[in-house]
Formats: sequence, C-alpha cells, structure tokens
Amino acid sequence: MSLLIPAVVLAIVLGAVFVFLGGAGAGSWVGRRTAIADEHRDPATPTLDYAVPAGQDPVVVLTALSREGYAATADPAQSDLIHISTPAGPDRDRARVRATIAAVRETALDTPMPMDPGEVRFTDER
Repeated sequence: MSLLIPAVVLAIVLGAVFVFLGGAGAGSWVGRRTAIADEHRDPATPTLDYAVPAGQDPVVVLTALSREGYAATADPAQSDLIHISTPAGPDRDRARVRATIAAVRETALDTPMPMDPGEVRFTDER
C-alpha cells in the first residue's frame, strides 16, 4: 500500500507533463499553419491556387506538395481550395506543381481509393 500512493502521484505528474508538452507542441503547429495561411491570403505573396476535385481529400494533395518542398495550405473558408506558395513565382513553379498534383491518384491517405484527378488547372487558368 505504501508504494501505491507514490506510484499514483508519479502517474498524475507524468500525465500532466505529457499533456502540457503535447499541448505546447500542438499550439506551435497550429500557429505555424495559421501563419502560412495568413501569408498565402496576402495578395503580395505569389501563390498558385488549386481546387481539389470532389471525392479527393485535400490532405493527400497537401502531403504530396510538402514532399516536393512546397508550403501549401487549405483555404480556411473553402477547404477544397489549396494555396501553394511559389517563391520563384507562379509561372516558374507552375509546371512542377502541376506535375506533383497530377501524380496524386488516390482519394485519401488512410483508406486510399484510386482516382483520376483529370486535368490539373489552377484557378487563374479558368
């Protein structure tokens, strides 16, 4: 019985530390994503905007873009619209971004189903 009380106290303390550190990490991640979204909404930031086709999870496209080194985020008001940062300028990155998106032929990360995204067109091309 005498070891049970310190073990319970230790478990509570470790749990509190875990929750605090986990929350701090999540907060910084959310802060980074918010900063990227704010930057992409600034008209002075060069971006390509892409409307994800119905049936495809935007996270699949965001993940592919991230793997290629592009910072991208879903629009907070329209989750199927992705803003892709193009530091070299939209025209210089357009072909590579288009090829990256066209190579994504799955609907989701967790339970992928094959799909053909069709022709990849950015909102400024419509």
